[in-house]
Amino acid sequence: MTILVMCNIGNSDLVADGKRPQPPRPEGEALWQTFANHHFELPIIAPCLDYIRRQHPNEPARLICFYTDQPESPATTRPDRSGTSLRDKDTIWFARIAARLAQERYAGWLVEARAERIENQRGPDLNPSIYDEAFEAYAYLMGRLADPDASFCYILTAGGIPACNFALQLQAIIVYAERCRFVYPPEGGRVTDLRIGEKMLESFQRINAIAALEQRNFPAALLGARGAKVAEWVLALLEYAVYREAFDFQRAQQAIEQAERLASGTQRAFCAELRDDLSRLSERNDPAALLCEVAYSAEIAFRNGRYADMLGRIFRFQEGVLRLIVERYLGLPTDFSQAVREANLARYLEQIDANPALRDYLEQKTIDGKPLRYRDGPNRPVMQALLEYVRDGGLRSDGKPFANKQERGRLGGVKARLDRLDSLAQLRNQSVIAHGFAGVSYEAIKETYKGGADQIMADLREVLHLLGIVEAPSPFDRIAQQVRVELQRSV
Repeated sequence: MTILVMCNIGNSDLVADGKRPQPPRPEGEALWQTFANHHFELPIIAPCLDYIRRQHPNEPARLICFYTDQPESPATTRPDRSGTSLRDKDTIWFARIAARLAQERYAGWLVEARAERIENQRGPDLNPSIYDEAFEAYAYLMGRLADPDASFCYILTAGGIPACNFALQLQAIIVYAERCRFVYPPEGGRVTDLRIGEKMLESFQRINAIAALEQRNFPAALLGARGAKVAEWVLALLEYAVYREAFDFQRAQQAIEQAERLASGTQRAFCAELRDDLSRLSERNDPAALLCEVAYSAEIAFRNGRYADMLGRIFRFQEGVLRLIVERYLGLPTDFSQAVREANLARYLEQIDANPALRDYLEQKTIDGKPLRYRDGPNRPVMQALLEYVRDGGLRSDGKPFANKQERGRLGGVKARLDRLDSLAQLRNQSVIAHGFAGVSYEAIKETYKGGADQIMADLREVLHLLGIVEAPSPFDRIAQQVRVELQRSV
């Protein structure tokens, strides 16, 4: 492991015989040619190297000094008002002198000290004072000079051109992240180890978290928020969103209780509201709330490109709609879990047998030429048949229809959209969430479903509307909005 030190060489980085040589290129070249005849000082670099060596006395170090060396052109050779051209201001010779001095004076600790030209992948043809050109150049330089074995990368924040300093700092922290350190060496003052690296990393993480929230990618938003060191209640709120979207209501409950304990004021009230909202889901006694939840999570899966997951949730949505209709209009039980199967099957058959019209209808229904096995319980084909019975004006045992004319019209709309969603069955069945290993792409969904995934989401919302389910604002949208405010507030 090594310590990497990088700096930009500016006009103030070299003192020769008690004076600052100016202009840098011609004077620097003359000094380089007569190096042994002069006494040199590095008023900014040397105090920093002393400081870094004290921090890491037993780790070898490498020093890279970046310099400007602009190509000859009318623009770079034209004198300014003081008679100095841009090329005359280039620090190529200062950098070479600084690297040689450092290598000599820190021998035994510095294993390498070298000068590096500021350039991009096309060479040195750039204006180092223009921020975007400098940014591009240092992206190239960091990629070419990256040292994966560096335990720390120290950046000297003084010296050099402001645009180059900015670009060096930003690109270095992109490459070295938490290994990056920034030191400020005021001339004649004490070297300061700055926290700017930590703050920049937190800002990057905050940006990542906000971008993830736009996609409703709560796991990624949680990682970013942790790196941004936001308030603990915000992290707990994001954990709640992660678990709730995964239908892990037990851990979601624990997370929102933690968020409520840590929050205060309106934030605490918001968390309490989400906690109460969760109880309707965890108790599984509110079919309308569960359907809305599945629709919310299907949209999140779509927005994040988890198309197989989206298809699985749509399948569950369809079945949930059928169960709600069968229970709401026919009063038949649809919960056939092991604990209640025997009792509910008996009640289910008793109610069907008590309605000869319904029983005869089911007896006559076939699937692929085979009788409908309705007496085994309300599986998906049976529930589809029951929906059709209600939609078509099927009668109760007292001779009255199960649904009035307006309700039947709405159920017709529901059935039409469920049939459209059935067109996705083959994609789902061939995917990893069902019976195969085929991938599911956005293009495949668009080709299969007219209007693509956007239309699927619209159809889910329309089904809820036709069933008279008032779709409240998505809790996930509300969480994303609240967390975004907190991330921006903590900048």
